[in-house]
Amino acid sequence: MRLRTFILLILVLLLAAVLVFFLVARGGGIFSGLLGGGGDGGGVPTPAVDVSEPSGAEPGLPAPTPTPTFETVVVAKLPIPVGYRLTEDMLVIEQRPTTNVALQGGYVFTDVSDVVGKIARVQIARGQEILTPMLALDPTDVAQFGSDLALFIPFGEVAVAFPIDAESGAAFAMRPGDKVDLIMTMQVVNIDPVFRSALPNKTRRVLETQLLLGGPFLFPPIEEGRLEFIPEINQVAAIIPGGSGLGATDLYAGDTDFTVPDSDYAPGEIIPKRITQLTIQQSTVLFVGDWVDPREEALQQALAATAGEGEQVNEEGTPIAPTPTATPFPQEEEPPNIVILSMSPQDALTLQFAQRRQAMIDLALRSPGDSTVFVTTSVSLAQMIDQGVLALPEQSDIDLFNPAYDSGE
Repeated sequence: MRLRTFILLILVLLLAAVLVFFLVARGGGIFSGLLGGGGDGGGVPTPAVDVSEPSGAEPGLPAPTPTPTFETVVVAKLPIPVGYRLTEDMLVIEQRPTTNVALQGGYVFTDVSDVVGKIARVQIARGQEILTPMLALDPTDVAQFGSDLALFIPFGEVAVAFPIDAESGAAFAMRPGDKVDLIMTMQVVNIDPVFRSALPNKTRRVLETQLLLGGPFLFPPIEEGRLEFIPEINQVAAIIPGGSGLGATDLYAGDTDFTVPDSDYAPGEIIPKRITQLTIQQSTVLFVGDWVDPREEALQQALAATAGEGEQVNEEGTPIAPTPTATPFPQEEEPPNIVILSMSPQDALTLQFAQRRQAMIDLALRSPGDSTVFVTTSVSLAQMIDQGVLALPEQSDIDLFNPAYDSGE
């Protein structure tokens, strides 16, 4: 019996030792406190906890919130597009807390004069602080700086401006994205290959005997016409153009005038040949009218919207109702006088040459999606007569000296 009791006692002691080890591992402080107490014994003392009230706080009340501090910074008074120089009316001074990250980093401005004249490098929203990374020193430092119209020009082409009216501009029916062809009519005259002047040249009669003797050999000049030998009379005669200002009163007795009424040209003037040709095809209409940058338009609208801010209250601070204004009578919009076209550089040179030569240019509107390349021949009066487009009456029916405009005359 004693052996069994001894073995049971040993098992109890082992179980107690395991329990003590577990308590030391999980909560050594608690166990040590139980063993060593909180006095001056060998145990580790427990750190004291400060439960006193904060300085300046009443017992039992939370500490007061610190008063925030502010600093003046320059902000945008209205939306500022990319690439615009900042002016004083675009900016305003506002208060920002000193905890502002941009203010703490030194990226803001406190004086409007430090910002005026700088260029907006990026889009700046209304109420945004003006930060140093947002500004550029010169236009080359501006991101995405340029005209919005340039974004619509197809790669490999250029944009050119062309003046139009109701006749040459397809009755103002064109809209951006339309395709047009350019029809040109040019006037040509025969020229002398040496003088580079319009033919015919002026002719002077020469007295051969005086020419051989070295004397004055030129007869008085003939301002108009030419000298021609007439076999029927065996004499040289001066042939004068029928439309010249030299009438029959200068040659014969009487009041007959050889000038043709309603002529397109002045008497004696050289009538050039007119040639019409389809020259430029499938040119794209980029814009109709004077180009207005949408960024400029948005900026002007923003300036107008903020022009009266802060002035619509009385002395007591009560808002003043806006004064009603009469609605103006709607006015008819003026028709455009210019169109911006996109074309190849070679076609742009053709158009520029034709304009400098004062050619008559008309725009022909195309059907949407039509990419046909037309093959045409130049048109002139002689060509239309040869092809039968025009038929001249018999020569006997034409009376140049007494043209009849009314068959009843």
